[in-house]
Amino acid sequence: MNQKKGKSIVRLTESAMMIAIAALLSMAKLAKMPAGGSVTMASMLPIILIAYRYGTGWGLLTAFAYGVIQFGLGTDNIAWLPVRDFKSVATLIVADYLGAFVVLGFGGIFRKVCKRQATGLALGAVLVSALRYVCHVVSGFTVWNAFVVTKASLTYSLTYNATYMLPEMLILVYAAIFIGNAVDFREPGLTPLRKEEKTSPTFALLMAAGALITFALSFDTLKIFPNLVTEDGSFSTAGLKEVDWLLIAIVTLVCIAGAIALLIARRSIRKDEKAAQIPASTLREE
Repeated sequence: MNQKKGKSIVRLTESAMMIAIAALLSMAKLAKMPAGGSVTMASMLPIILIAYRYGTGWGLLTAFAYGVIQFGLGTDNIAWLPVRDFKSVATLIVADYLGAFVVLGFGGIFRKVCKRQATGLALGAVLVSALRYVCHVVSGFTVWNAFVVTKASLTYSLTYNATYMLPEMLILVYAAIFIGNAVDFREPGLTPLRKEEKTSPTFALLMAAGALITFALSFDTLKIFPNLVTEDGSFSTAGLKEVDWLLIAIVTLVCIAGAIALLIARRSIRKDEKAAQIPASTLREE
């Protein structure tokens, strides 16, 4: 009984810490949209890790608590609602906060499907990002549609929410792969993965490739986002013509080329490592 109680305390403590870390990361914004939404430093990852570690049921509960905290941090958005009636407020709370963050509880759903932890976490990151995107899109063309200057409110909501959710997802996926290759969240004591895996040059090459992609993504985001905000603080795609697309293309292509070269080198090293592991007795004499 004492052992079971001890495990419960550990789980509660870890969950509380991860919720706090997620809240802090959500405040570290790389870019912020004028009508809500931002690109953060993988703020959803701590909740995904809890869901992966303790299962979907506990993950959903933890994500719900995180959603409540996010709503508390963003209650001032209610004042911006075009229509502040019960239906609009309820839709805002459910779609933009509780629903959008409760879905993070599904982040560990691939644990039993994928043998590699990093792959399972990455797929979970993609899934929860897609589900959160859907929630924000629903909120965009229902609650916030009064702000849309075009009649195509659904199209506008799809585009607007994609501008920050896409880079948010890519950063999240990279972070999930990175930590998924460093710490074993399937073990009770959060043990590091095998030493040879962490010190292998293939791991370093993979992280370097991911760092290049993340840099390109962050660079592009910081160059594009300011041009989506007008002088009065509203959102408009008209400013995209002022973006230095040539510079963005050069930086992006260089980073992608570098990442591809690193991945090719990683694949070559892995082949050599596998060949070296073949016992000499299995080799046929010519």
